[in-house]
Amino acid sequence: MNEITIDRIKTPAGVKFKVVGRLTTINETYFEKVLTDALEEGFNRIDLNLQDVTLMTSVGIRIILKTYKSCVEAGGRLRIEDPSEVVKSVMELSALQQMMVD
Repeated sequence: MNEITIDRIKTPAGVKFKVVGRLTTINETYFEKVLTDALEEGFNRIDLNLQDVTLMTSVGIRIILKTYKSCVEAGGRLRIEDPSEVVKSVMELSALQQMMVD
């Protein structure tokens, strides 16, 4: 049972993912595969729209950080767009707010 849906949108600069639901251990494999597939396809500029994420555990942070590192190593970047209040809190507690854009 996936607790999230992820829509993929190609942009002129890269790819954007609209994530809806809960980022937990239940769906970590799915979330990580979606992002890894984009990297393997050559996308090094990734935007994550997390405005509809209702829960994010440390698993979500780990996957985002891993993807961020891969993007930067490939000369790109990862941005978090429109983070929900839950995501903002988790990112601020983890000192990762520099990745967020409103």
